Amino acid sequence: MTLRQINNLKPGRLRALTGMTVKALGELLAIILPELVRRRKQIKQQRVDRQRAVGGGTKRKLSAAQEVLLVLVYVRHNVAHEVVGHLFGVSADTSENLFHEIVPLLRELFPANRFEAEKRFRREGACLQVEQIDRLLIDSFETAIPRPSHKERQQRVYSGKKKRHTLKTQVVSDARGEILDVDGGHRGPAADKKIYEASSVAQQFPGVHKQADLGYLGTEGVQTPHRKPRGAELIEAQREENRQLASVRVHVEHGIRRLKGFKIVRENYRHASGLFPMVVSAVAGLVHLNRILL
Repeated sequence: MTLRQINNLKPGRLRALTGMTVKALGELLAIILPELVRRRKQIKQQRVDRQRAVGGGTKRKLSAAQEVLLVLVYVRHNVAHEVVGHLFGVSADTSENLFHEIVPLLRELFPANRFEAEKRFRREGACLQVEQIDRLLIDSFETAIPRPSHKERQQRVYSGKKKRHTLKTQVVSDARGEILDVDGGHRGPAADKKIYEASSVAQQFPGVHKQADLGYLGTEGVQTPHRKPRGAELIEAQREENRQLASVRVHVEHGIRRLKGFKIVRENYRHASGLFPMVVSAVAGLVHLNRILL
């Protein structure tokens, strides 16, 4: 796929292919390309065993912009490297190498924390402050991974809820569903309540009202729906309160949907589990860039 072909795409088709709006993609390339070129040059110059002058050796088949676009397509669609490599005219090994080179750069340059992203990309100044948040919505989602070969590892990541081996990600949003931060890479059977208590959410937002589903039942400072008593029914007032809570809490699901638009965090994550926190943070950074530059 050439840059000319990409430039000729309609905005809707471009977003379907890369997950980025035209404006956000332009901003992304303007930020990442100079840094990518600079780091590659620095690595070449620092090689102590270098025998060729800088600029020598085999030339890359793709431009730096095409390489970034290849990684975006891979993260968006989560297809095999053989497929996305063929789309851009390179090997599966080249595609995988680019993934491991560019995703950490995305994670570094595009913050997963919404407040940091606002400071970096909002031209007229950050309009979102911690003090302005009056309600937090907390939830989690699970991403399937291949079944580990070792029995002990299988047991550690097997999710009884999903009946699969998974990694879990905690998502924190405001009342409108705008993602504020993510915390990914927890093993599938880990309780939502335990993940929250181990995170810094309570310390970062000490006076903010927090709301979650029944997975957080009993968590200090977090409002959850009424749980149906064993052998009894909820009274009408409790059911009505649950409906009101659900009508607000559903907005965090919209935030999770934006993350899952990048299929690498939605289905069949095939890379090393230790890289997953970096991957989900990079995806959150891309979502922030899209939302801020709307």
